[in-house]
Order: sequence, then C-alpha cells, then structure tokens
Amino acid sequence: MLGKNVVFLTGGLTQPRVIKRIKYFYSRGYNVHVYGFDRGTFQNVNNLPPEIPVECLGYIENGRNYLYSFFLNRRKFVPILRKYEKQDVFFYAFGFFPAFWTALYAIRPFIYEISDLIYGYFRYPIVREVFRRIDRIVIRRSYRTVLTSQGFYNYLFPKQDRRNILVVPNKLDQSFNTMERKCKPIVNDKIRFAFLGFLRYPNTVFRFASIIGQKFPQYSFSFYGDSKYRDEVAELSRKYNNVFFYGKYKNPEDLPQLYDNVDVVVACYDTTTFNERVAEPNKLYESLFFCKPIIVTEKTFLALRVRALECGYEINASTDENIISFLNKITVDSVNRKMHNISKIRTSEMIDDPNYMFSAL
Repeated sequence: MLGKNVVFLTGGLTQPRVIKRIKYFYSRGYNVHVYGFDRGTFQNVNNLPPEIPVECLGYIENGRNYLYSFFLNRRKFVPILRKYEKQDVFFYAFGFFPAFWTALYAIRPFIYEISDLIYGYFRYPIVREVFRRIDRIVIRRSYRTVLTSQGFYNYLFPKQDRRNILVVPNKLDQSFNTMERKCKPIVNDKIRFAFLGFLRYPNTVFRFASIIGQKFPQYSFSFYGDSKYRDEVAELSRKYNNVFFYGKYKNPEDLPQLYDNVDVVVACYDTTTFNERVAEPNKLYESLFFCKPIIVTEKTFLALRVRALECGYEINASTDENIISFLNKITVDSVNRKMHNISKIRTSEMIDDPNYMFSAL
C-alpha cells in the first residue's frame, strides 16, 4: 500500500497529460513534489497550479540526442532519488529515462507511466529489441506501470498477463464533464481540416496541408500548436491563402473555441518509426468529444480503433498521390455521416475516470 507523499519525475513540465495526472493526485489529498525539464514548447500556456511545488531542472531541447538526454536525466534525477531515500514517499516517473534511473537507484517504490516508446524511433529493429527487454525489466520492478495504449501492452507483453500493469488511455480531463458537447454538421461545401497539438510529421501532416494549399482552394487547413517546426508551419501559412497557423493554445481551456472552427482532424502520423504504429493518442478522444471525424494512418493500432468506432478515415499520407486521391473522394455527406456516428458514442467513453487508477494503488 502506497502512502500519501508522491514525487513526480518528468521530462516535460508543460505536457497536458503530465499536468492532468499530477493534478489528479493533488486533488486526492496527496502531498506532491514535481521535478522536470522545460522543453521550450507551450511555455506560459500549459502550467501546473501555483500551489503545487515544482522544481525546473533546466532546459532540454525536443529531439535532442538521446545519449545526451539519457545522461542528463541521470545527473539531474539521481540526486533527487537519493534525497528522498529515507522518506516515506513513492515516485511517479513519466517516460523511459526517468523510470530507468528510478528503477536503478530508488529504494522507495515507484510508478512508471508510458505514453511514448522512445526506442520506437530507433532505426534498427535489433536496437529496439534490446531496449524493449530493458523496458520490461523496469516494468517488472515498478509497483505499477500505467500504459496509455493497449497497443503498448500488445507489443511489450504479447503473451503475458502482467498484474502490475494498468492500461489507462489518455482520455480527456475531467473538466470536460462540465462542457457542453455539440455536434454540428457541415452546411456548405467547404471542409475545414486541422492539426492540433505538438507540431510534427512533415512527411504526412505538413504534406497534407501543402496539397490543400496547392490543389484544393475550396478547403482550408489550420495548424494549432507549437514545436521546433513552428517556422516551417508559419511558412506554409504565408505561402498558401487557405493554410493558417494560429500558434500555441491552452489545453483544455481553449479547445472548445478551436474545435468550433474545425470539421475534420488530421492525425495521419508518420509511421516510419515504430511508436506511432502502436500508440493511442489523446487526439482520438478530443475529436470524439467535439464530434469531429479524424484522419489516421492505415495499418496502425489507432486505425483499428477508428474503424471500430466508425469515426474517421484511414489513409497513407506519405505520398502526394494518396492525399490527392483521398481529397477528391471525400464529401460533405461522408463527413456528416461520421459526425452522426460519433454523436451516438457516450461521452463517458471519452473522459478519464481517475477512480480506476486510484483503486489499483
């Protein structure tokens, strides 16, 4: 049985998922301390409440060399682990690097949350397999491991039933329970496509926006978010009259207004790396809540979910020809039918139920 003092270790202090999880513990009466890095995105937009003590361990650039990040995490987190080794606390580590060092050095129990298999971005399968085996060891040592996708479980333990694993999809914050859910069909022939979140995937999402800018003036494409690609996205918006870039936003506060200006969510992530093939991103639940069909990459775990829910489209967006073919075939009637399907899905299926996770602790 864990106590009521928890120390969070995270690679990104401004990630909405991290903020949501920490706030859940704080609201349940846990004594919370947070240590993590500033990654230079969504600054001054997504932040923890001021009453929660946070220590920023410095700046780390997204996409920085993994070897550098690995040893930086050791240098910053190991002293913290030692600081609390004689205190009645448990640790909550977000991501592989913090969890690895916690498993190696922590005397106290720890929870490990996986929302991203970073070694899924490695090029060589044999290297991925080595890290997969290390990850399985870290999971076995954890008090509990929280996976945000069933696809991660299927990959890590395809033939085993691990009792210390919880699959907790990255659904919406409980604040969505107070929001009105609206499903408004398109009433003209202008479909508004959009990408919302951490800007990435030049080979698929940016390509999709470029094709709309070049060949489909009747449609529009909007980017909402931030990352190191912000200048590249801003250039697309300057180049095409029907491509727009609106920058960073507050999650979840700004989402109702943003989604009110969107008809179809473009989430056709680049699957040249492994991670995107097994992830179940929060974007699925956002699009469901706001009744917006979602476009995803075919032959992925996310595509299986979209097909089962009849809430969107599957394409291979890595070539101009595929995107052009898709845009030539999509119709307003088709989008409205998807919206109708989504409207019949219960809102409770889209919003986090913290009781499930806390009951397991």
